[in-house]
Amino acid sequence: MKKAGLCAAAVLIFVTVAATPALCAPSKKVAIVPFFINSPQDLGFLQNGLFNMLFSRLSDPGKVDVMDRETVDKVMAQAKKADEIKGSLNESKARIIGANMGVDYLLFGSLTHFGESVSLDANMVDITGEKATLTFFKQSNSMGDVIPMVNTFAGDINLKVFNRSIANELYARPQSQGSQAPGALQGTEDRVNGTSGGFVNLQQTGGKGFLTHLKFEGVITALATGDLNKDGMVQVVTATDYNILIHKLENNQLVVEHKLEFNSINRIIALDIADINNNGYPEIFVTSLNIHREGLRSFVLEYDGSAYVTIIEKQSYYFRVIDGPDKTKILLGQKSAGHPFKGNIYTMTASGRDYVTDQKLILPRSASVLSLARGAVTAQDAVEYVLINEHERLTVVSDTGRIDWKANNKFGGTDHYFLLPREDPDASYQERVYLNPRILFHDINDDGKPEVLAVRNEELAGGFGRYKRFTKGNLEILSWNGIALAPVFKTRSVQGWISDFAVTDIDGDGKNELVVCVVGASKFLTGSKGVLSNIISYKLE
Repeated sequence: MKKAGLCAAAVLIFVTVAATPALCAPSKKVAIVPFFINSPQDLGFLQNGLFNMLFSRLSDPGKVDVMDRETVDKVMAQAKKADEIKGSLNESKARIIGANMGVDYLLFGSLTHFGESVSLDANMVDITGEKATLTFFKQSNSMGDVIPMVNTFAGDINLKVFNRSIANELYARPQSQGSQAPGALQGTEDRVNGTSGGFVNLQQTGGKGFLTHLKFEGVITALATGDLNKDGMVQVVTATDYNILIHKLENNQLVVEHKLEFNSINRIIALDIADINNNGYPEIFVTSLNIHREGLRSFVLEYDGSAYVTIIEKQSYYFRVIDGPDKTKILLGQKSAGHPFKGNIYTMTASGRDYVTDQKLILPRSASVLSLARGAVTAQDAVEYVLINEHERLTVVSDTGRIDWKANNKFGGTDHYFLLPREDPDASYQERVYLNPRILFHDINDDGKPEVLAVRNEELAGGFGRYKRFTKGNLEILSWNGIALAPVFKTRSVQGWISDFAVTDIDGDGKNELVVCVVGASKFLTGSKGVLSNIISYKLE
């Protein structure tokens, strides 16, 4: 027995000693040089996204250490300053730079984007020269294929350079959540914007996918929700051109509690609710154009304990309430400037019975406060804004005004318009500037990372001259995938157009609903006559 025990101990010692070099092998160090972007457009966001994607896909704590972006940028800047590298980076220059960095591998490349075509060209260089450079080149006719390209190249590097196979879930798109009750979030295999899978629709199954709470003859121009009278119930506030209706939910139907009629020269285009003056009763901020749609005459309402009263009127501001840090409410105002996308945007505070500007936001030109929201997009702690610009492009902007990303396809779109001054006093035609609906951040998945909710109303034949006519609309729920805001959920398309929406617990069951106002399609240039508006809701859980 003693002899057997000694033999076993000897074998154990041998195995341990033999295994130790492998266990203690130093980790490989990799530097990723930000890819060069060849494009007529500003795609700085894409350069950042490619770096972040490759960083996460190649990092393997204790085995593969990827150098951080800040260090790489500093070394590259010093190298260029010292003329160590001239011209474009190649294999031999990469070995010099990599040796100076003290890394084992240096990864560099370029992405070329022109029109619909996109190509990725990359090189993984062994600094010692003992291994052949791993090269990758791929072309596509869709920008949506960039992520699969990066996934393929990262998989090649992991397998061929580091001899490891990465589990598919690291690269996977969001997957189906399985069958759920009608109206819940359900998985589909739809193809949207050229990418497949990963979409979740708010389904209509057997007519139970959404609930219809109100059918209204006419155009509901705006919608907002809140507990206006402190009764513990959410009221739904809707607007027509110059009337405001306050509803409560009874047996899943919206019943009018109060109808507030205002001067018929108003053209109401937006509603928001928040207790900005901190008196316990939320105000209703009403953004209204004048009857000629050439200027503003906004006003603010509030419940005084017995009735809804106007506390301030004839304001030359577009109002929007957005979520701030820790779900605080922030009132924003955009001063009239003769153009709804040109005025400065400010945070606003209550001062007595008035509202005054506070801090000016640093935003790019062509921004409207009506389609602006604040939240982190490209990084968890980023201070950013998402907006829909004058050209209906969804845009991510830093708090310094830098554009980090811009969509190629259109978002937003409403029937609300502002008339610009006539260039020729004798001309009868005035140029229309169309406004876009609100944007919201909301954590759909309860994963601590809010998604972006944005409307997409589609025009007849992609756009009909100077006048908009919508055929269908839907809400897209988007999340940052490393290089872009990509849709991960959407609602089924509805006929007509979506004028406004809210996320709230409309029925008091402790679960949020997506409340949407749908304006039915109408004959061209017939206005609101014969149009039917519906308020519907989808369960978000």
